[in-house]
Amino acid sequence: MTTVLFADRDGASLGALSVSTVPALLPLQGVPCLERALEALVKAGTRSALLVVGPRASEIERRFGKGIRWGIALEYVRREEEESPGDVLRRLEQRLDGETLVIRGDVGTHAAIGEFLAEVVDRRGPIVAGLAQGRPAGLWRLLPGALKKTDLPREPGSAAWVPDPAHVALPLVSEVMLIDSVAAYRASDRAEKPAVSPRATVDPRARLLPGTTVAEEAIVSAGASLAETSVLQRTVIPAGVALEGAVVSGNLVVLAAPGTASLLTDRLPPASGPRGAGLGSRLGGLCAFVLSLPLWPVAFFWSLIANAGHARRAIVLSGNPPSGAGRAPFKTFRFETAVPVLRDLPLLMAVVSGRLALTGVTCLTPEEEAGLKEPWEKVRLEAPAGLVSLARLIVPASAPAEVPRLVDSFEARRPTPGLLRLAFSAFFSGRAWTAQRAFNPDVPPEEVKA
Repeated sequence: MTTVLFADRDGASLGALSVSTVPALLPLQGVPCLERALEALVKAGTRSALLVVGPRASEIERRFGKGIRWGIALEYVRREEEESPGDVLRRLEQRLDGETLVIRGDVGTHAAIGEFLAEVVDRRGPIVAGLAQGRPAGLWRLLPGALKKTDLPREPGSAAWVPDPAHVALPLVSEVMLIDSVAAYRASDRAEKPAVSPRATVDPRARLLPGTTVAEEAIVSAGASLAETSVLQRTVIPAGVALEGAVVSGNLVVLAAPGTASLLTDRLPPASGPRGAGLGSRLGGLCAFVLSLPLWPVAFFWSLIANAGHARRAIVLSGNPPSGAGRAPFKTFRFETAVPVLRDLPLLMAVVSGRLALTGVTCLTPEEEAGLKEPWEKVRLEAPAGLVSLARLIVPASAPAEVPRLVDSFEARRPTPGLLRLAFSAFFSGRAWTAQRAFNPDVPPEEVKA
């Protein structure tokens, strides 16, 4: 039997949420929907599958790799834009060995996979379709020769997602909650006790109330309060933000019941006036510079060896002007190494000169600064550009560019107490001394954190 696993929905039924994700990657209690399906297949004894992908295929391939972590061999098939599921199956017909098991891995049907595989063995007919509460469950078994004219639905929210009278019905007792809208997703994702991915970071001072879930590579800061809320991958909930009945992805907040969308930055605290870098910042920078002197020769020779004789790279950054608000470009350099602490040692001189504050928002290049068009992005101008920023300390390396900018905006309006203490503790962590890498999908979470 050949297993064909479909994960090619574009997420149009998710409304505004489809801009940032696809159903296959939606987390269910912190674990992507497609991963739940893979786990169910492996538990039922399946060891290989053809995985059909569509929009955002590269993200799915990067996240799930070859399937080694789950004990299943995945081979990817790209769906062409106009192809239906039936068209894809007919294109693959020469690779299908005997009976074919077709599963939609992006509709939330994982809880019924084991039952369907166990029960379908005794059912005859060209096509057997699993049904849950009278609706297709996204599970089909096809006999050889049944592909000629048949087609299968893709979207559980469409008019085509109804039982086909030509199929042999297999009623299932397992609970299936089809993800056909934001409200349906929120209901599927809901956990009575807060569910947090082992690869998420939740500050102990954050409040996670019933119904809340936090996905991998997401961060919930101190003072945040979440109730009946789903936090999607690579999302940061800033300090002081309170949400209820929502799905959050990056800067996007979608209320589950009405499906209305807003921005997380719409919840920015009111402006408190520009902040500048004072004398204390420069003195602190001078102390840090003196203490860092033993690291300079290490950084120089490390970079020299690693980059074939090129130890430094000249750069231009937007720093703090000698007087007044705004930004002013200045020239400096970085060491050519991927080790964050060693690379950024030269920026200490900019702190001593006042071009950078010891703490503030992330310093950008003039081109990056000029590319900030949205009003919420420009809120960062209310705070000094700093050597140490909260965004650099907590935002995952794989996060979209808007996520650190979001954190900077909140930091400009509500500075984090004890940021230097947080930076000092990070100095003794692996994050400061190793190049940041994206998640390796073939490595279990417990090994990633080790």
